[in-house]
Amino acid sequence: MKKKRKGRGGARGSVEQRDVSALQLGLANLEVGTLIDVRGEGEFESGHVPGARNIPLGGIARYENELDRSQPVWLICKSGARSAQAAGVLSGQGFDVIDVKGGTAAWRRAGYPIEPEGADRPSLFGPLILSLTLGLAPFVPEPHLVGKLRWLAGGAVGMTAGDWFDLLMHGTPWLWLAWTLLARLRRPTS
Repeated sequence: MKKKRKGRGGARGSVEQRDVSALQLGLANLEVGTLIDVRGEGEFESGHVPGARNIPLGGIARYENELDRSQPVWLICKSGARSAQAAGVLSGQGFDVIDVKGGTAAWRRAGYPIEPEGADRPSLFGPLILSLTLGLAPFVPEPHLVGKLRWLAGGAVGMTAGDWFDLLMHGTPWLWLAWTLLARLRRPTS
């Protein structure tokens, strides 16, 4: 969907909204000159559209002289709210702006590549550490989880609410680890 509107205060710039498929096509055809990701540095480093330059929203006005006015400036953020704010700033300075609707969240949902490679794959660190600590506690004589699973296999006769809570507390890290492994296997590495 293309949506054009004049910049704020009667400025010469315009703002157009395009979806992530238009951005992907533009990047593939080398038709996107400047793509700016207006999220914070940490968000940007955790995964961004290939070729995007990071200029956080708060600093966008300071980069006016470094941007090419001869072509539209594409703006993206996580979901579209911050890029819409940046679009207002740049169009007010006379730039023609294309605001990417849905942001990097829509880009990821569409299955397009993310830099750095593998950034969109969930980390195994948290679930693995919790599984090896809380999931196997108290270690001696055997982890609570093992005893509770044996109890369940025997029909769960006599299990109290505390026993069920114990099973949930020690079993949840393993479920989280299994879910994370499946999510990583489903997402391609390239």
